[in-house]
Amino acid sequence: MSFPEIILVSSVLFLMSTMLGKYAAKYGVPTLLITMLVGLLVGNGGDYDFDYNSPEITLRISEIALCFIIFSGGFDTNFDRFRPIILQGISLSTLGVIITTLLVGLFVHYALGMDWVVSLLLGAIFSSTDAAAVFSILESKQLNLKENTKEVLELESGTNDPMAYFLTFGLTAILIHPDKSFSSLFPLFFMNMGIGLLSGFLIGSIAVVLIRKLDLRRGLNPILLTSIVFFAYASNVIMGGSPFLSVYITGIIIGNAHFKNKEFSINFFDGSSWLMETILFLVLGLQVFITDLPGVVLEGLLVSVFLILFARPIGVFVSFLPFKRISVRKKLLVSWVGLRGATPIVFALLPYVQGVPDSQLFFNMAFVVVVSSILLQGSFIGSVAKALGMVKED
Repeated sequence: MSFPEIILVSSVLFLMSTMLGKYAAKYGVPTLLITMLVGLLVGNGGDYDFDYNSPEITLRISEIALCFIIFSGGFDTNFDRFRPIILQGISLSTLGVIITTLLVGLFVHYALGMDWVVSLLLGAIFSSTDAAAVFSILESKQLNLKENTKEVLELESGTNDPMAYFLTFGLTAILIHPDKSFSSLFPLFFMNMGIGLLSGFLIGSIAVVLIRKLDLRRGLNPILLTSIVFFAYASNVIMGGSPFLSVYITGIIIGNAHFKNKEFSINFFDGSSWLMETILFLVLGLQVFITDLPGVVLEGLLVSVFLILFARPIGVFVSFLPFKRISVRKKLLVSWVGLRGATPIVFALLPYVQGVPDSQLFFNMAFVVVVSSILLQGSFIGSVAKALGMVKED
């Protein structure tokens, strides 16, 4: 297609996603699911549409979109509000991810008969909750949850991507280089997280000084912050750090500082986050070929059911063991809101782009898992929260 035709098609896709999503939301169907399905229906190379098959470009676009979404989540975070539950969120985003990876890996190995490393790779791909899905669905439901549950869910979804990304990257490297061992991942892990954490603090602190010193006009602050997001992402990729962790920490530090026209910047990134979520789900839908899905629907649904009913609840209950005062109702609700959104599909692109054998199967399975998770868990968050008595009365 020519450039004007690409712009025209893009505008129509965005318009379709927005209109259909708004209409579907009235019936409890998550908007993000509609956006992904729009991409799926028009990008599968049928007689009525076009063939979009650019996994590497899709991966890069998705990583940038995730960085903006995660930064926005951190930027809009009041650290004082998260202080009482910070250890709960960190436990879920680390121990919870590892437990989910192991449990799903065990299930895939014994139920689907896949190799151990491949099974664990699939476990890692599906191990993290999705910041885009959690932030948007909690916002759209407007639920006032008891026991700081919303804060726990937001903190978990904003911080568990680095662990899941690292496990996916590491297991992909082992599949490509069989001479590598699991033990070789440990020093790489500490380097990855250490660089991401340290760079996030440094970049965020320097950014606050710059914003205050430069005293830019209102419309220029978002431009400065956007360049900081790009810098945090690119510098960590180059240095071997965790770009998602760095971006999130950067967002938290800037968001908890006081500076001129801060509210305008918050509103800008709130809108940018929704735009990036739409781009993310749309481009991932375009990358999936609908003709490839029937062969993985059964396997994907089996993994999804196991994830929702067993792996996620076990991971939550074990992660919360050190915290004696957490009620069973809260544990059950956190277990249910383990939404798998675009993140697993993005992570499934890593082995796909690296040329791991049969990795397109992982990508298609991730799509089935994500759709079923958003449709089942996302649609019934409100009902489950009310049934558990976890919604505060106005």
